[in-house]
Amino acid sequence: MSMVVRQDDLKITGLTKSFTRIADSGNENTGVFCPSCGVRIHNTPRNPEGVFTLKPGTLDDTSWLKPTAMMWTKRAQGWIPMPEGVREIEGQR
Repeated sequence: MSMVVRQDDLKITGLTKSFTRIADSGNENTGVFCPSCGVRIHNTPRNPEGVFTLKPGTLDDTSWLKPTAMMWTKRAQGWIPMPEGVREIEGQR
């Protein structure tokens, strides 16, 4: 799960490490993670600039989260239900 957040709206404290990979779209994507436990905190995509794709499972309180879109649905398992009203995106843009 990922949540798009403007970089100016998020403050991350503590040590992090990162690695950069090439996404299916051909764009660079930098993953930022905790160097102690390895949990991914967010990605920093090359496009669009100025945003993070936060991994919301790392938040202390996730009770307010509500998905608005599901990505990579062309690779989804057939037994995973699509929530009503959630936009489907077949692949990475």
